[in-house]
Amino acid sequence: MAKDVSKIFHQMVNDMYALEPSDDILEACMSLNESAIRRIPLRCRIIALGFVRRFSLEELNGKLAQYGCPRLYSRNFWEATLIFAFLHGNSYEEWRQMQAQVRDLYSRAEDSQWFRSSKITYAELERYVSENSDTQGDMLVTQRQTRYLEDALASIPDGIEALRAFLSANLRSFSTVRERTRYYFCKYLYYYLNQRIENYLNAWRRCRGVGDALSEMSVLKVVTKLRRNEKAAGKAERTEPGTGPAGKSTATEEDKRSLIRDSAISCGEVFDAFNYFYFGYVSTDWIEILTECYESLEDIPARQKRGMAEVLRKNHPGWEGFDDSRVIRESVRESEEKEDAAYSSDGSRGYGKNRAGEHAVYKYIQGSLDIDRTVLICFLLFFAGGTQMPQDQKLTVQRMNDILTRCGYAALDIEQDFDWFAEEFLESDRPLDFLDEVIVGYARQQENSFLYRIYGGSVQYEEELRNVMIPKKA
Repeated sequence: MAKDVSKIFHQMVNDMYALEPSDDILEACMSLNESAIRRIPLRCRIIALGFVRRFSLEELNGKLAQYGCPRLYSRNFWEATLIFAFLHGNSYEEWRQMQAQVRDLYSRAEDSQWFRSSKITYAELERYVSENSDTQGDMLVTQRQTRYLEDALASIPDGIEALRAFLSANLRSFSTVRERTRYYFCKYLYYYLNQRIENYLNAWRRCRGVGDALSEMSVLKVVTKLRRNEKAAGKAERTEPGTGPAGKSTATEEDKRSLIRDSAISCGEVFDAFNYFYFGYVSTDWIEILTECYESLEDIPARQKRGMAEVLRKNHPGWEGFDDSRVIRESVRESEEKEDAAYSSDGSRGYGKNRAGEHAVYKYIQGSLDIDRTVLICFLLFFAGGTQMPQDQKLTVQRMNDILTRCGYAALDIEQDFDWFAEEFLESDRPLDFLDEVIVGYARQQENSFLYRIYGGSVQYEEELRNVMIPKKA
């Protein structure tokens, strides 16, 4: 049976205390028991190093940033106890005693008030962004709460009584994920969705290009209802929006906006649009989601069907002579055969298994999965591409660096390959051409390995911390 990771961590810290002090202690501790310590996330190892080397809080956060890890977060219950410990120079054993004495308070912390349903609507996203965008003295709500907790932690005296009083008074302020990171993800997703909504409504007003605009609206689960409305208007030309054939009334713009506001966000379609943006290919999940949106393969707009078929043919030379519909049907059949084979071999099938990307996007919004630095950068670049937004929100290198530092991450470093790509993309006059040259070229050689490493590596930092550093109750 695998050893308890928290016990491995505890032993690692004890072994590190026995090492001679040196600048290479982090590397040295890795040689103590490489196979076991490999299971300890780097961030936890650096925190352990902080205890051994008696780092100040500033020194610890600097070391975390140096290795690409987020700084300690005051709105996380357990990390607040770590901040307290490093502020007061407590040892690892002293911190362990403290966290054991506040464990009972953790169970009383409240869940997030946002996105509690199994579906996330556009209206909910809009409310979340609006309420968390409130500013006071140029500081966001999430930023203000984080700063308040940081200042409060720095002002309370040493001792378990003071710590318990602080935690008890702020239970409603704690979060299981990094709220500012979630906020920026949701904010730019909101801009991205708004662009597609306005594109559709503009096409509807002009009575031109409605089909193409509807194909972009598949990121919201409202396409079928909107298509029914378009069919109800018939083929006769309208003299003005809201007027159907022979004077028959059709939905007004406000009716359409109401339908859209109440519609659920298609996390799977958002992820597959992200896929396509970076790698120029579609997944079979995307085909499945589109058929759900359009009720049947025949209802998918010709332009979108053509684009899907062109990409699918690249990996199947034998399909060159097939028409677009047949190419997609063959892809669906091939996917179902692979899925059936997987099912028969291990007996498992499920949402998380077969729609991992969709599941990740849902968790990012809902707040049960932290968004790491690479994921945040990739999605921000995607959401901002071709999206109109307020001038002060446009994604520039400076704006990206402001967001990263506010989220506790290091600013872009052009010496790092990925950061170089992000900075060049933001500064390019033709970013999509640059993207095609750098990313799509890589993806064609490596298929989807890089993409799945992006979201597959996401973790919930609180769960990671609890599993490694918080011993289970006896």
